[in-house]
Amino acid sequence: MNKSKKIDSCRLCDSKKLLKIIDFGRVPLGNNLSISSESSMRVDTYKLCLFRCNKCNHFQLNYEVSPDKLYATNYTYLSGVAPSFIKHFDRYSKWIIKKCNLNSNNTVLDVGSNDGTCLNAFKNNNINVLGIDPASLPSKIANKRGINTLNKFFNRQSTEEIKKKYGQIDFITSHNVLAHIGNIKEVFESIFDLLKDRGYFCFEVGYFLKVLQKNYFDTIYHEHLDYHHASPLVKYLLSIGFSIVSITTNKIQGGTLRILCKKNNIVRLYAQPKKFLVKENNTVINNFDFLTNWPNRINQNMIQLNKVVMGYYKEKKNIVGYGAPTKATLILKMSKMSKNIITKIIEDNDLKAGKYMPKTNIKIIKYKKNELISADVIIIFAWNFFSDIIKKLKKEKISKKIIIVPLPKVKIFYI
Repeated sequence: MNKSKKIDSCRLCDSKKLLKIIDFGRVPLGNNLSISSESSMRVDTYKLCLFRCNKCNHFQLNYEVSPDKLYATNYTYLSGVAPSFIKHFDRYSKWIIKKCNLNSNNTVLDVGSNDGTCLNAFKNNNINVLGIDPASLPSKIANKRGINTLNKFFNRQSTEEIKKKYGQIDFITSHNVLAHIGNIKEVFESIFDLLKDRGYFCFEVGYFLKVLQKNYFDTIYHEHLDYHHASPLVKYLLSIGFSIVSITTNKIQGGTLRILCKKNNIVRLYAQPKKFLVKENNTVINNFDFLTNWPNRINQNMIQLNKVVMGYYKEKKNIVGYGAPTKATLILKMSKMSKNIITKIIEDNDLKAGKYMPKTNIKIIKYKKNELISADVIIIFAWNFFSDIIKKLKKEKISKKIIIVPLPKVKIFYI
């Protein structure tokens, strides 16, 4: 596959009636961190446009970057870095074990298992686990932790390999992955095939309704091909044979949609999901005027962020960032901030430390207390982990700092 290719039809219903919602222009890959400031300025950029399907109302990008370029070699995200994520998976595993009647004779497969944080929670509850992930660095970490992980893409071929070696699976899960996959329908169909009869499939994805309501536009990036809400997903899942048992939301990652499915002989939509869909249908997800005005809201927010930060810059304040998530790349582009303004970005993830943010010259520094002592202003780019970061700063007794949170709207705090 080439570096990128155009997507000219809906990835769920195949309709070619797509409407452009927002165009961010050409943007570098958020995870393409470079080893030098010079190489960071030379990285490739790709079109980043969000479209809506006028038939099923699914939201998606219209260009797909090669998955080998995105994940195979330079993917540095680790799910186990944030304490809130570890707690989330602990609660999730306990809920699933009870809800789906899992025991030590059952096996859980995690599609896009990353460093094994979710599977570790199941393993701690005496459930057999198996992970699969195409990113080499997180997979190595998982295997070192004793989480059996296959370092490959999940598709029909790997599904057959899993069936031959492990048999069909009792329960399949996936977290913040099913927006990333090129052939999303092949993955859903492969999951259905791999499940035992009466087996369960539960997945979590970013909830696009919350993105719209909270203006979390920075979650739009090349790895995220799809921007999910319940209605289009339910239509598709029912069409391939899944029953929909429950649909819920939670606050992790700024707002997450959780759908629990079952492989039944009779396809059905349970009562609770029916109520959820009715409620969702009466929100801004279907408000064309709201969607049309969204680009203006984003631009106004970024103008405000630039104004606030430049005010401190003109006062000769030392400004640093905290957190180098994928989404920080789009905020930096839209707010027009570079190394001249932000001296460095502090990061808890060892795999990102020592590298540079794409197209910015800004170096990522491994967290140490003394790296923040000289800072006057801290911009929290990893806003979804704001609580974790503030707790850490207070625990380290880092004080007399100005804290800026860029989204959902610019806020200023003092610690």
